[in-house]
Amino acid sequence: MLSPATNNDMPTNWSFNWFNLWQNTDFDCQNIVKLVYEGKVWGLVRYGLYPYPGSPKFLEIEQIEAHPTSRGERAERFMEPIGKWLIWYATKVALELCQTETDEPLVVLVALDTALSYYSNNVGMEYLGSVTIAPEEDGYAFRFLRKAALSFCNQQESLRGVPKLYGQ
Repeated sequence: MLSPATNNDMPTNWSFNWFNLWQNTDFDCQNIVKLVYEGKVWGLVRYGLYPYPGSPKFLEIEQIEAHPTSRGERAERFMEPIGKWLIWYATKVALELCQTETDEPLVVLVALDTALSYYSNNVGMEYLGSVTIAPEEDGYAFRFLRKAALSFCNQQESLRGVPKLYGQ
């Protein structure tokens, strides 16, 4: 199940410090969403809609992490399909809320070098080049244009099924 996360969902033993991030997130333009399976948080994504305030033009995936289980149980596991479902969710939000031209970025993210092949080969995002995240820390920018975003969502739904809203 994909749904908005709460403070109590923030893990304290993952690679990224989600708990600290929760304390510093501006929820007027950002959201943290969780993927829950069998009662455990298996993945989190934080995204923001920009520009804020105003009518959003693009969505930035600011942090994403998948973990086999939350709070202590560890196993080797690739991000798929958890990561793809989190990206799918954020991309659906962008498709619904963002007003972009055909050739403008709809979804953007910056990844570390360890995730380069995941975003280009597995997710199918367009690689834009290297960017500086912080002093002496490089990142790699990716994007979806609207057509590619639609294609990704359709491919995910075709491969994994079409999600249902609870209560419908």
